[in-house]
Amino acid sequence: MKNWLIVVLFLVAMFLDGIIFPAFFGFREGFLTIVFVVTLLLYHGVSLRGLIFGIVFSGLTEFYWGLKLGTLVLPLLASAGVFFLLNTFFDIRNKILMIILGLIMFTVFWETSILVNKIL
Repeated sequence: MKNWLIVVLFLVAMFLDGIIFPAFFGFREGFLTIVFVVTLLLYHGVSLRGLIFGIVFSGLTEFYWGLKLGTLVLPLLASAGVFFLLNTFFDIRNKILMIILGLIMFTVFWETSILVNKIL
């Protein structure tokens, strides 16, 4: 996927996540952005490019929403660590295993972000 397309999709996700989804559907702000970053990591696999995109997008989200430094970056690094660890032990090429891994990464990201918010 092209870099400019990833950035445009992220900006659309931020717009939908900040304005449209909380107003119409009652979703908590940040849900779509977290799903986008986790999906980005899953799409790029075990690569430095995906990790850099995830860190930059999480940092921009923290800045845009006015969160404390590390509120989203630290959970991203924890979920990426789980992803890299699971990928070294298991050969994840099956779509079903990729979906299960995505759910695990999302859960780790969500729970770690709650823990980081309590600490910070």
